[in-house]
Amino acid sequence: MTFSLATEKLRAINLWFDRGKIFIELQDGREVGVPLTYYPRLAHAGPEDLAYWEMDDEGMAIHWPRLDEDLTVEGLLAGRRAKQPGKKVVEELAPRVLAARMAAGLTQKALADQMGYSQAYVSLAERGQTPFGPFYVDQVLKVCRDLSKEPEPNK
Repeated sequence: MTFSLATEKLRAINLWFDRGKIFIELQDGREVGVPLTYYPRLAHAGPEDLAYWEMDDEGMAIHWPRLDEDLTVEGLLAGRRAKQPGKKVVEELAPRVLAARMAAGLTQKALADQMGYSQAYVSLAERGQTPFGPFYVDQVLKVCRDLSKEPEPNK
């Protein structure tokens, strides 16, 4: 008896958003949709940030530079959800974002432009409502330190 084993990896050739879902079109013609609630960064993003995505040359991964979000086709098809920190962690870091921006003498828009994010993301971060967690907050703080020439703290 002989068996045929599929060795070709599934690749995405296109993606779009509709009705609260992310859809990918696979090279074999299938279209798959996954709820955006699986990926809070995408779910909370504005249309301009969702539209700015890159796919790797092989169609195996998708990256949103403005959102610092990466998805693999394999993970999306397997239903893997994005890991998110607890709400308390984000709320505790929020005052640091505001203080760092103010110390750097930046408006929310100026910080957002510098980071490649929307002003809404900076506003959410300052209120402790951002779904992006410590990595995002650390990125905001680093940009503020760089712009204000404030030395980075010892870790």
